[in-house]
Parts: sequence; structure tokens; C-alpha cells
Amino acid sequence: MVAEVVQSSGLVVEGFVDDFVAPGERVLGLPVLGNAEWLSRQGPRVVALGIGDNRKREVLTAALAAQGHTPGTFVHARAWVSPTAQLGAGTVVMAHATVNAEARVGRGVILNTACVVEHECVLGDYAHVSPNAVLGGRAKLGARTHVGIGATVLNLATVGDDCVIGGGAVVLKQLESGVTAVGVPARRLR
Repeated sequence: MVAEVVQSSGLVVEGFVDDFVAPGERVLGLPVLGNAEWLSRQGPRVVALGIGDNRKREVLTAALAAQGHTPGTFVHARAWVSPTAQLGAGTVVMAHATVNAEARVGRGVILNTACVVEHECVLGDYAHVSPNAVLGGRAKLGARTHVGIGATVLNLATVGDDCVIGGGAVVLKQLESGVTAVGVPARRLR
């Protein structure tokens, strides 16, 4: 998906780096160039990360930066990002996602297909907002928090770091860090 986001912007994707697919194989018609070791021997590159695990994405971004690589920020041609919104380095915005006025999105965030980030939201680094999830105006998400498919975080609600909001859940007010919450209204799992 991330490769298609990059291509939709008119940019060229050289190929994939993958530790689990042999070099020379093709994915979406593009070659697998090598694994992480191969990339470490290359000169500085702009990279697009397609890793869903928030913590692993954060760790890999730091390792790539130490090697001189730059995490690219990519927005699908069919997404809407307000000119007053801010996207952190390495953020990827999928097709039909909406990021409205004065939203501040941290580094390495995934804004997945058709999600909505309303006005003045603040998203911590390496968060992930799943397809069709909605963050109401001025909602806040902590670092590495994952909002599941179709979940809703209401206006002014705050979710701490390292949380998981289950698919379809509705967060009404506040969840502290490290919580997994599900249901309507969202309640923490024991």
C-alpha cells in the first residue's frame, strides 16, 4: 500500500527492502532489492516504511536515520490534507484519508485508508489510525497508539501513549497510557 501511495504522487519507487522475501523477487511488479543488511551498505536514500507495528516502525526509523537514510512523508493523490495541517517526517497518508485544519501529526504516523483526523487534533509519533477511524476535533493521541478499524475518538478526548483502541470502539473522554480499550463506550480490558 505504501508503494502505491508513493507512486500516486508521481514519484518512482526503486524497489522493496524486505528481510523475508528473496532479492530479485517481485512485489507489485517491483524488485526486492535486498534485506536490511543490503540497505545498510547503500548511500543515503529516502525510504517509505510499510511496517504496521508502531514500536518496530519507530526503532527501524531510528536505525535508518543512523545510517543516513531519510524517512519520506507521503500523501496519496486522493487524500486531503489541509494546508494548515502539519505532517511529521515519515508519515504516510493513504487514499481518501482526511486531515483537517491545524491538525498536528507526529513523525512516522500511518493515516490509513479513509480515516478522518479533524481540526486541531494532535497525534503523537508513530501512531496508527486505521481505515475508517475518526478522530473528532481537538482529540489527542499519544505516541505509538493504534486506533482500530472504524473506531471513533470523540471531540476533545485524550488517549495516552501505547494504547490500542479496538475496532468500532468509541472513546468518550480520556484513556491513560498503556490501555487496550474496546466497545461502546470504550472500556479498558482487564
